[in-house]
Amino acid sequence: MHRTEWLTILTAVLLLSSIGCKSHQARIDELQREYDQLGSQFQRDCNEELLKVPPTLSPKCQDENKKVQDAWNRLQAERSKK
Repeated sequence: MHRTEWLTILTAVLLLSSIGCKSHQARIDELQREYDQLGSQFQRDCNEELLKVPPTLSPKCQDENKKVQDAWNRLQAERSKK
């Protein structure tokens, strides 16, 4: 192959690989949006249960609470990466 063909192939590979990869900050932003959305959903669905004395969560709200906690843990793990 000629030098220009190799250069074209290399450029194409680099371009496609950079398009497919997300930056670290973009991943954090995506996880933050997911966490915010899940937290808002939990607040809407389970606010009344949290105001009871003592607070007791239905299985549905326990599941939503676990999803919020998992999203928080993923967000914190991604933030700790450099």
